[in-house]
Amino acid sequence: MGNEPVSFAIDDYTNHFLATYPVHCEFRTIPLEQQLLHSHNGYEIYLVLQGTGTYLVGDRIYPLHAGSLTIIHPNVIHRSYHGHCTEFHRYVFSIDESYLEQLHTICKMSDLSITRLLAERHPDSNHFFLNTQQLDRVQTLFAELTQSLVGQEVGYELAVLRSIADLFLIVIGLQDEHTLKHTGDQHLISDVLSYLIGHHQEPLLIEDLVSRFPVSRSQLFTLFKETTGTTIKQFLIEYRLNKAKRLLMESDLAISEISSTVGFGDMSHFFHVFKKETGLTPKQYRVEAFKRLVKPD
Repeated sequence: MGNEPVSFAIDDYTNHFLATYPVHCEFRTIPLEQQLLHSHNGYEIYLVLQGTGTYLVGDRIYPLHAGSLTIIHPNVIHRSYHGHCTEFHRYVFSIDESYLEQLHTICKMSDLSITRLLAERHPDSNHFFLNTQQLDRVQTLFAELTQSLVGQEVGYELAVLRSIADLFLIVIGLQDEHTLKHTGDQHLISDVLSYLIGHHQEPLLIEDLVSRFPVSRSQLFTLFKETTGTTIKQFLIEYRLNKAKRLLMESDLAISEISSTVGFGDMSHFFHVFKKETGLTPKQYRVEAFKRLVKPD
């Protein structure tokens, strides 16, 4: 497990436009180029229209193809990976968590909380397969949302609210993909991801994984890379960095305590990795994050 480039990002692009307006929707056709595990504020809903790939969300691995609808919850680390597919058409819809929660106040009589319903199914993500009729309807809704947000004609915010209501009425009626049958390899890597996340605060060696799971060292390296698009070392470092960045932004813990809490242990190693990845020391990052929180660019 030699030295490898580290790559993780807080998605400031998404955070910026959600701070400007709480809803964003766009259609993308360019090949997937997400080489980074990343996280951001707000919910992301990912609708695939054409192409195939894989979505790594927290400790879950989802197949992507026409008709798959994936919901990523706020600040959950994720990365889409297309393998050898060059054509990949999808809608990416983002909505601020507080905006979505405000809809709860409109639905007082039924006590409908969309955020609660999604969290009850799974705390990090939801994944669905749409039939042809559902796919056509959701695709139309996203097209209408995009047009409303770009055109901003009179009453566009009401049109946006109508589309969002229609979208979540469909989502509420969908069955989550917990019944999806994964291959043995996918189950194995999902279990490895769960173990890495559950023990990220501890020193972890490849030998620990090989002794725990029924796979050889070389097979584990190969399967993990093929399934997730990243290496075990990269994933673990990126996950720890994600935790460290959130604590730097959201707590007043000492930097030494953060380093220990997220599993880096050695302060010099933490500073080296953090500075290499962000260009900032942890202290500088905390200062810059506070500036963005007080006054978004």
